[in-house]
Amino acid sequence: MAPREDSATQVPRGAGRHVLAGLAVLAAGHAWAAGGHHAVDDAAILEEGKCKVEPWLTAGHGGQRLWHVGAGCRVGPVELNGAVDHARDDGASQTGYGLQTKWTYEMAPGFSAGLSLAASSLTHVRPRYQGSTLSTLFTWAARDDLAFHLNVGRDLLHRAPDQNRSGVAAELAPAAGWSLVAERFLADRTHYARAGVRWALTEGWSIDLSRAQRLRGPGESNWTLGAFWPFPR
Repeated sequence: MAPREDSATQVPRGAGRHVLAGLAVLAAGHAWAAGGHHAVDDAAILEEGKCKVEPWLTAGHGGQRLWHVGAGCRVGPVELNGAVDHARDDGASQTGYGLQTKWTYEMAPGFSAGLSLAASSLTHVRPRYQGSTLSTLFTWAARDDLAFHLNVGRDLLHRAPDQNRSGVAAELAPAAGWSLVAERFLADRTHYARAGVRWALTEGWSIDLSRAQRLRGPGESNWTLGAFWPFPR
């Protein structure tokens, strides 16, 4: 509240190519969501004077691993985020960097909309710039303990065909300190369903665990364990 192969990344032939190439869109697209690693983002930003740190680890089939460290701060009317992702698969590895600007607006009580623009790059490839993702974000807080999110966006890839990116999510807080998240999304030409749980250890600190199941497409199912820590700027 999943990491593809394409010619744009120019990754050398060999094992691990699929997950490493996927970093290009991963860093730009769904590394910014309401539940950190969740693919569907919410139409909300940090409070004035607040910053955050969000690390997580994603484990896929056959030993694929993705380590992510992200941080962001509220700056005036927008939230600015940056992230570093490092992927390993069958002995091969790659590192990616992402930057994101996010703006939101409360259109009516309980209903907010926003825009997200993110760009990504990879090291050890040419060109390093891999593309950007532009998304519209919507959140409806139906009750104090229930919210729904909708994203509609586009991956604008460098030297490769653009791709659609979209998703819907529901977030339920059944008890104090606990949240359940379910989402259905399209990313990197793959359809996924994800279910996750979030536990607030203290005010602000939280841990997330989720399972993303591939429904169809070239991607892989995976597990992710993450954390969230806000702090004053």
